[in-house]
Amino acid sequence: MKLKTDVVFPLVLFCVFAVMALGLVVTGANVYSQTVSSMEENYESRTALAYVAEKIRQNDRTGAVSAKDGVLTISDQDEDGSYVLYIYEHDGYLTELSTRAGLEFSPEAGQPILEVEEFSVSETPEGMIQITAGNGDGISDSMLLYPRASQ
Repeated sequence: MKLKTDVVFPLVLFCVFAVMALGLVVTGANVYSQTVSSMEENYESRTALAYVAEKIRQNDRTGAVSAKDGVLTISDQDEDGSYVLYIYEHDGYLTELSTRAGLEFSPEAGQPILEVEEFSVSETPEGMIQITAGNGDGISDSMLLYPRASQ
Protein backbone atom coordinates (compact mmCIF):
# COMPACT_ATOMS: atom_id res chain seq x y z
CA MET A 1 0.00 0.00 0.00
CA LYS A 2 2.86 2.38 0.76
CA LEU A 3 4.27 1.93 -2.74
CA LYS A 4 1.02 3.12 -4.36
CA THR A 5 0.91 6.30 -2.23
CA ASP A 6 4.57 7.04 -2.99
CA VAL A 7 3.80 6.99 -6.71
CA VAL A 8 0.24 8.36 -6.80
CA PHE A 9 0.75 11.43 -4.57
CA PRO A 10 3.62 12.98 -6.60
CA LEU A 11 1.77 12.13 -9.83
CA VAL A 12 -1.42 13.87 -8.62
CA LEU A 13 0.64 16.81 -7.35
CA PHE A 14 2.37 17.11 -10.75
CA CYS A 15 -1.00 16.99 -12.58
CA VAL A 16 -2.44 19.73 -10.35
CA PHE A 17 0.65 21.85 -10.95
CA ALA A 18 0.44 21.28 -14.74
CA VAL A 19 -3.26 22.23 -14.87
CA MET A 20 -2.65 25.40 -12.82
CA ALA A 21 0.33 26.39 -15.01
CA LEU A 22 -1.77 25.88 -18.16
CA GLY A 23 -4.57 27.99 -16.67
CA LEU A 24 -2.10 30.75 -15.86
CA VAL A 25 -0.75 30.73 -19.43
CA VAL A 26 -4.26 30.87 -20.93
CA THR A 27 -5.27 33.74 -18.63
CA GLY A 28 -2.09 35.67 -19.48
CA ALA A 29 -2.70 35.18 -23.21
CA ASN A 30 -6.27 36.52 -22.89
CA VAL A 31 -5.11 39.60 -20.95
CA TYR A 32 -2.40 40.26 -23.55
CA SER A 33 -4.88 39.89 -26.42
CA GLN A 34 -7.32 42.34 -24.83
CA THR A 35 -4.53 44.85 -24.16
CA VAL A 36 -3.30 44.73 -27.76
CA SER A 37 -6.86 45.11 -29.06
CA SER A 38 -7.47 48.14 -26.86
CA MET A 39 -4.20 49.74 -27.92
CA GLU A 40 -5.04 49.28 -31.61
CA GLU A 41 -8.48 50.85 -31.12
CA ASN A 42 -7.01 53.91 -29.44
CA TYR A 43 -4.05 54.24 -31.81
CA GLU A 44 -6.02 55.42 -34.83
CA SER A 45 -8.03 58.19 -33.20
CA ARG A 46 -5.25 59.46 -30.93
CA THR A 47 -2.67 59.44 -33.71
CA ALA A 48 -5.02 61.41 -35.96
CA LEU A 49 -5.55 63.99 -33.20
CA ALA A 50 -1.83 64.28 -32.52
CA TYR A 51 -1.05 64.66 -36.23
CA VAL A 52 -3.58 67.44 -36.77
CA ALA A 53 -2.60 69.21 -33.53
CA GLU A 54 1.05 69.21 -34.58
CA LYS A 55 0.20 70.63 -38.01
CA ILE A 56 -1.76 73.43 -36.34
CA ARG A 57 1.07 74.18 -33.91
CA GLN A 58 3.67 74.22 -36.71
CA ASN A 59 1.64 76.78 -38.64
CA ASP A 60 0.30 78.91 -35.79
CA ARG A 61 0.36 82.32 -37.43
CA THR A 62 -2.34 84.97 -37.52
CA GLY A 63 -4.95 84.00 -40.11
CA ALA A 64 -3.11 80.85 -41.24
CA VAL A 65 -5.40 78.23 -39.66
CA SER A 66 -9.14 77.90 -40.22
CA ALA A 67 -11.74 75.16 -40.10
CA LYS A 68 -14.86 75.03 -42.20
CA ASP A 69 -17.21 72.22 -43.29
CA GLY A 70 -15.03 69.53 -41.69
CA VAL A 71 -11.89 70.66 -43.51
CA LEU A 72 -8.88 72.17 -41.76
CA THR A 73 -7.22 74.77 -43.95
CA ILE A 74 -3.66 75.93 -43.27
CA SER A 75 -2.24 78.75 -45.39
CA ASP A 76 1.47 79.28 -45.95
CA GLN A 77 3.61 81.58 -48.02
CA ASP A 78 7.22 81.38 -49.17
CA GLU A 79 9.38 82.94 -51.86
CA ASP A 80 7.70 80.80 -54.56
CA GLY A 81 4.14 81.83 -53.70
CA SER A 82 1.20 80.99 -51.47
CA TYR A 83 0.16 77.45 -50.60
CA VAL A 84 -2.81 75.89 -48.86
CA LEU A 85 -2.77 72.62 -46.92
CA TYR A 86 -6.15 70.91 -46.51
CA ILE A 87 -6.63 68.19 -43.88
CA TYR A 88 -9.92 66.27 -44.04
CA GLU A 89 -11.56 62.83 -44.00
CA HIS A 90 -12.08 61.15 -47.37
CA ASP A 91 -13.15 57.53 -47.99
CA GLY A 92 -12.32 56.45 -44.43
CA TYR A 93 -8.88 58.05 -44.31
CA LEU A 94 -7.47 61.17 -42.77
CA THR A 95 -6.23 62.88 -45.91
CA GLU A 96 -4.09 65.90 -46.70
CA LEU A 97 -3.80 67.91 -49.87
CA SER A 98 -1.25 70.65 -50.46
CA THR A 99 -1.94 73.01 -53.38
CA ARG A 100 -1.11 76.48 -54.58
CA ALA A 101 -3.47 79.11 -53.26
CA GLY A 102 -6.34 79.82 -55.65
CA LEU A 103 -6.59 76.32 -57.10
CA GLU A 104 -9.84 74.41 -56.68
CA PHE A 105 -10.08 72.00 -53.73
CA SER A 106 -10.48 68.42 -54.99
CA PRO A 107 -10.84 65.86 -52.15
CA GLU A 108 -9.95 62.91 -54.42
CA ALA A 109 -6.49 64.36 -55.11
CA GLY A 110 -5.36 64.17 -51.47
CA GLN A 111 -2.83 61.81 -49.94
CA PRO A 112 -4.27 59.29 -47.41
CA ILE A 113 -2.45 59.55 -44.10
CA LEU A 114 -4.22 57.34 -41.57
CA GLU A 115 -7.34 55.20 -41.53
CA VAL A 116 -10.15 56.81 -39.52
CA GLU A 117 -13.88 56.20 -39.64
CA GLU A 118 -14.85 59.56 -38.18
CA PHE A 119 -13.07 62.89 -38.42
CA SER A 120 -14.39 66.38 -37.93
CA VAL A 121 -12.84 69.75 -37.34
CA SER A 122 -14.60 73.00 -36.54
CA GLU A 123 -14.04 76.41 -35.00
CA THR A 124 -15.83 77.36 -31.81
CA PRO A 125 -17.22 80.88 -31.28
CA GLU A 126 -14.31 81.52 -28.88
CA GLY A 127 -11.77 80.92 -31.67
CA MET A 128 -10.76 77.44 -30.56
CA ILE A 129 -10.40 74.57 -33.00
CA GLN A 130 -12.23 71.38 -32.05
CA ILE A 131 -10.94 68.15 -33.57
CA THR A 132 -12.75 64.82 -33.23
CA ALA A 133 -11.49 61.49 -34.55
CA GLY A 134 -12.91 57.99 -34.14
CA ASN A 135 -12.28 54.47 -35.33
CA GLY A 136 -15.84 53.40 -36.09
CA ASP A 137 -16.23 51.12 -33.05
CA GLY A 138 -17.97 53.85 -31.13
CA ILE A 139 -14.69 55.05 -29.67
CA SER A 140 -13.83 58.64 -30.49
CA ASP A 141 -11.50 61.18 -29.00
CA SER A 142 -11.79 64.93 -29.11
CA MET A 143 -9.38 67.81 -28.60
CA LEU A 144 -9.69 71.58 -28.32
CA LEU A 145 -6.79 73.76 -29.48
CA TYR A 146 -6.45 77.48 -29.06
CA PRO A 147 -4.08 78.92 -31.65
CA ARG A 148 -1.75 81.31 -29.83
CA ALA A 149 -1.36 83.64 -32.81
CA SER A 150 -5.07 84.50 -32.58
CA GLN A 151 -4.67 85.96 -29.08
